[in-house]
Amino acid sequence: MGFGILFLACFFTFVGILTPLSAFTYVIGSALMLYALYKLSEQNKMFLLSAIGSFVLFLVSLATVFLYVFGIVSVSAYSITVLIQSYLTVLIAILLLIGIYLISKEVELKKIQARAVVNIIFVAIYFLCDVISSLVKSEEILKRIGLIGIISEIIYIALILINVFNCYMRICYEDDKDMSKSTTGVPVLDFLNKMYDKATKGKKNEPRNKGGK
Repeated sequence: MGFGILFLACFFTFVGILTPLSAFTYVIGSALMLYALYKLSEQNKMFLLSAIGSFVLFLVSLATVFLYVFGIVSVSAYSITVLIQSYLTVLIAILLLIGIYLISKEVELKKIQARAVVNIIFVAIYFLCDVISSLVKSEEILKRIGLIGIISEIIYIALILINVFNCYMRICYEDDKDMSKSTTGVPVLDFLNKMYDKATKGKKNEPRNKGGK
């Protein structure tokens, strides 16, 4: 359905933020996210907005890597691209979570709905801390705001991965064969199984809950 590859995309995009290789992981993550969200937009149009954001992020990230590799990017220009990437990621996260909320509401997965709302709150806290830290000059306040921002960022990234993984495990198409077989518990292997099923049968129908709440 797309949640398997979306999990990998979120890992590269959001976890990559916390690593020195973020300039490169953004390119991989945004490309995978664009594909996954485009597929998911067949089920909910909110994912299409996220896909558009992912496409913009991919272009910005690709340009950033190009300039970095060829050494033709200034410190100020690089700072601007990093800022754009950061804000685009926040926007994509919110749109993605709204999409998760809506599709989980459709299949009556109330726990995922609730986690999506909590997730959005932590994204908002992180964004506010980031904005405030750029406006405040007090070192003491900056330290406190910075700490809150880092904690909220880690939490919202962890929650996004949990939410997407739960959607992958719990939501599928009406006639998905995975409904009748156990999963491996390994996202990559389960995703490959789904891709194989999709390649060997016709287009699937509506999404449904795999079972339970």
